Amino acid sequence: MSPKPQQKTLVQPESLDDADAGNRVVITGMAGSFPDSYNVKQLEDILYNKVNPVGTNEPRWEYNHPEIANYTGQAPDLDRFDAQFFKVHYRLGNSMDPMSRRILEHTYEAIYDAGICPQELSGKKVGCYIGTCMSESEKSSFYSATARTGFGIAGCSKAMFANRISYWLNVKGPSMSVDQACCSASVALQLAYDAIRRGDCEAAVVGGANLCLHPQQSIHTSRVINLCPDGKTKSFDKNADGCALSESISVFFVQKAKNAKRNRRSRQS
Repeated sequence: MSPKPQQKTLVQPESLDDADAGNRVVITGMAGSFPDSYNVKQLEDILYNKVNPVGTNEPRWEYNHPEIANYTGQAPDLDRFDAQFFKVHYRLGNSMDPMSRRILEHTYEAIYDAGICPQELSGKKVGCYIGTCMSESEKSSFYSATARTGFGIAGCSKAMFANRISYWLNVKGPSMSVDQACCSASVALQLAYDAIRRGDCEAAVVGGANLCLHPQQSIHTSRVINLCPDGKTKSFDKNADGCALSESISVFFVQKAKNAKRNRRSRQS
């Protein structure tokens, strides 16, 4: 029997006075890059100042097609990566999916933001859950000039997005990539929360990424939903004509409250 509208079906938040408050799962570190933003603080400034970061840069492609939306939110400096620092072979670094490279970088920042030295996690039960959906580099890697190196599969396999983080940190918890379409990162966060509550791991890296690198993705998306031609999403407006595609890479570090040096936000069940 379906619940009536007036019935409360949501789980109530945990009280701070609960005896089990120390076992609450909390977000203690975060990092990311977003349109015209190298970090969360810059994104905060853009949002609070009501700046539209979509379409301020040149498009990543020049493609004459009536269904192409040439305005996208672009994360900066995708072509830069310190392969040696993250224990990645130089040639593999050139063949890696840009999402994988950037998730690695922001994992370091998120752990550091939590007040923890990444080396302190070595050998511990720390999980890694990365949510990804479409990878526009996955197929193109087989046709690039670097394909003869044999690093295309290892560099662009979505399974390696999480496994490479576990290898770099030398952590022993669950490590998996999650594909649940548009809610991949949310499902990854739920899996990490459940794993910590069950005791499968003591902390977890949770991330998600989306990049707009190929014009064909814009064409296929525009055939499913409307994409606005000027890069401006006019929600609840009479002139609304669609949404804009945008890039984002974000990483959280989550752990139990009693182990946290910082507490940004509780993750409620």
